[in-house]
Amino acid sequence: MTALLPAGTPAPEFSANASDGRHYELGRLLQQSRVLLLFYPGNNTPG
Repeated sequence: MTALLPAGTPAPEFSANASDGRHYELGRLLQQSRVLLLFYPGNNTPG
């Protein structure tokens, strides 16, 4: 994906591995509860 989503647009389905090794899938998490995605670009980076 190369463009920003407009406010209020549902996030596309995706999966990711966390720093603790766990695998997460957005769709599965949303079936269980609400989800807050937080992106912190400075975490685990040199800058």
